[in-house]
Amino acid sequence: MLNNAIVTPALLPFQELEQSVWKKETCAGCRGCITVCPANTLAFDLKLARPYQITPCIDCKACLDACPRTPANMDKLSLDIVGPYLDIKNVKANGNGRYQNGGAVTAILKAALDEGLVDRVIVMGSDRWAQKAYARIVSDPAYLDKVAGSKYTANDILEAMRDVMKDASVRNVALVGMPCTMQAVGLLRRSSNEYAAKLTQKIRFLVGLFCFECFDDTLVPEVTQRLGVPPWRIAKMNAGEGRLTVTLRNGEIKTLPLAKLAEFVKPGCRKCNDFTSKLADISVGSVGSAAGSSVVIIRTPEGAGLFEIARETGAVSVADGVDVAAIEKVGKLKLKRNGF
Repeated sequence: MLNNAIVTPALLPFQELEQSVWKKETCAGCRGCITVCPANTLAFDLKLARPYQITPCIDCKACLDACPRTPANMDKLSLDIVGPYLDIKNVKANGNGRYQNGGAVTAILKAALDEGLVDRVIVMGSDRWAQKAYARIVSDPAYLDKVAGSKYTANDILEAMRDVMKDASVRNVALVGMPCTMQAVGLLRRSSNEYAAKLTQKIRFLVGLFCFECFDDTLVPEVTQRLGVPPWRIAKMNAGEGRLTVTLRNGEIKTLPLAKLAEFVKPGCRKCNDFTSKLADISVGSVGSAAGSSVVIIRTPEGAGLFEIARETGAVSVADGVDVAAIEKVGKLKLKRNGF
């Protein structure tokens, strides 16, 4: 007797992502799937804010290991706010620069390059004329001052790793990113996939940032229109305490309520379950910090070693007194808003 049951063909990995993540608008936009793919199967659609297929898939499944938004990977990520850590400090950069808060990230990265701990640092820079953010691969410590400061409208830091992967002269990298980026690399660090290993073996340090939400590229034109200033007049922007604070080049400060910018939040940000970049080696943020300082959460032995070198070389000043309760409060607010 013939079996007339319909056999559903197995989905290719990118098709699984398409069904379980992209079409549900939960994609984080971290580009982990794009970066780890050895066949260059995927590219990123900026308008749809998600990847799409451009070449045949070789079914290696590395992209499934990288995505922090598949149901299987979401189940692996804890919902505690601060996450595991070895120490937590108030940190301030020793030196002058265009820093956000205490400038801890810039100071720690400079120490990593100065001491030869890494060959390159991958950070978000910006076109200060148009205020458009983009990834930068940095080898000169002095250049880090030019790219200091928070960026709220881009998340393509991981794609820059594709160029690093091709450069045999680069052995060790420090990568700075938001929680979704830390989740993608953290998941790949745990993976047994050979392509995951090729990517992560060059990443010596992960420096994660606190993040409540990120905005799409239309934010800056909207902000400049509402404030009545051209983008090149903006010196820096800082989101926190319910408002977007915009500092102009002449020192003037203007603010906009974040609630009135909600339509510009990226859809995938509303499914994020991490405020403090818990899978980083070192996490840095402003919530809970002393005035003029950054909170630095040291999570791993590698992060502890990097932090101690930054302190021993005089790159940073360190103090106790972090308000952990404040971090917990904001982190719980994010989880509640995102349905966790």
